Amino acid sequence: MKYERITAVSDEEFVIKSVALLAQKIDDAIVERGECILGLSGGNTPRPIYEALGKEDLDWEKVKIFLIDDRHVPAEDDESNQNLVRDTLLKHADIPANQCYFPDTSLPIDTCVIAYTEALVHLFHAHAPDLLILGLGNDGHIASLFPPVSEEAFGEVIALHTTTDNFSVYDRISISPLIIMSAQEHVLLIKGEEKEKVFEECVNSELDPVRWPLHVALATERMTVIIKK
Repeated sequence: MKYERITAVSDEEFVIKSVALLAQKIDDAIVERGECILGLSGGNTPRPIYEALGKEDLDWEKVKIFLIDDRHVPAEDDESNQNLVRDTLLKHADIPANQCYFPDTSLPIDTCVIAYTEALVHLFHAHAPDLLILGLGNDGHIASLFPPVSEEAFGEVIALHTTTDNFSVYDRISISPLIIMSAQEHVLLIKGEEKEKVFEECVNSELDPVRWPLHVALATERMTVIIKK
């Protein structure tokens, strides 16, 4: 599986290289399409990157963002990905509120997924996402697609309800492999030796998106991986 690899030897270099790449890809999408549809993952790894990215001099009014996944917790909860995005990227980047697509986690989980699906249908009506920022879990999950990924996830769905016993929040909302595969470009952020080992195992394995959902993105050969050693 072909992908571009960028390495960083310090936390500072990791943030600088990630922000430079993301800013360039956002700007390229705006030039090409007149807008950029950007998908954001949560977690500790992208936090300083989102903070720094929001300070970049980009045409933020032409950027639309959505969450690749979220935990089914209140929006202001410390575990909430939308809380993370509001506390970092949106603290600096002037993206109009009606261009920010987050799951309504005040709704029951199944209703939340339906509502988020409808919102994403509206978002993607003109074109698929331009750029997804992904992370990789120690168990091999991306978004909230936890191995083994269910058969339902590979159907013609946009968003779905997933669950995990490996983390504190059991119920999750995730976009589907179909949407991940449709994106124009993917940027995978990896920090630490343990996750680098997981990534190497993934890329050296036979194609198996049930065990390795990252294979869905890698198979497009439109991925850049930034690794902090």
